[in-house]
Amino acid sequence: MRRKQLLQLGMGAIATLAVDHGVERIWGQTVLAQPPSLEVNSAKQCAINMGSIDRIMADGLTSEVQLLRLLKLNRAPLYLYGDLPSIYREEAAIEGVNYDIAFCQMCLETGFLHFGGDVQSGQNNFGGIGAIGNGVRGDSFSDRRIGVRAQIQHLKAYASTQPLRQPLVDPRFSLVKRGTAPLLGQLSGRWAEDINYDKKIMAILHRLYQLSGFF
Repeated sequence: MRRKQLLQLGMGAIATLAVDHGVERIWGQTVLAQPPSLEVNSAKQCAINMGSIDRIMADGLTSEVQLLRLLKLNRAPLYLYGDLPSIYREEAAIEGVNYDIAFCQMCLETGFLHFGGDVQSGQNNFGGIGAIGNGVRGDSFSDRRIGVRAQIQHLKAYASTQPLRQPLVDPRFSLVKRGTAPLLGQLSGRWAEDINYDKKIMAILHRLYQLSGFF
């Protein structure tokens, strides 16, 4: 049975905690009902290529400060998770994963680190790995860095056929058909059953880039 809860976000949006997740049926959070408009601010000389904004194996564009700003505006408990932006940037860069996408996926999955689904904050599970619904908590990781690394590896499993550069920590890596989802839109129906899963992540990504002055 799906649980629903309303969450007031710092951006003034209402979130509904009721996303049915994927092959693994993980619980996540809806955080933005509509993506913001995409008008590129040429004065910023934006480095974003709109044709590849959804490519998972790519470089991230934002700074640690810009990622922190997104969390702060959504009232994330920064006193607990202030180091997450730097961890995402470091871990994703090692594997060649777009840390902007990975970070925004974390924001969706955890409700900007407020949690509230099956996965609890102490599990260090930022991608809902192994949480299949009906109260199943999913996998737990020894610390935040290992939890982020597992999410990054799971994204790489879907997006690439290249080998991992760090020791395997994702317990579900071998269950993924490698290279089947190089684009964010292809995670819907794979990482998540929710057909709008990618759109929800993309909405957060657009907001991040908007806050960073790219749009």
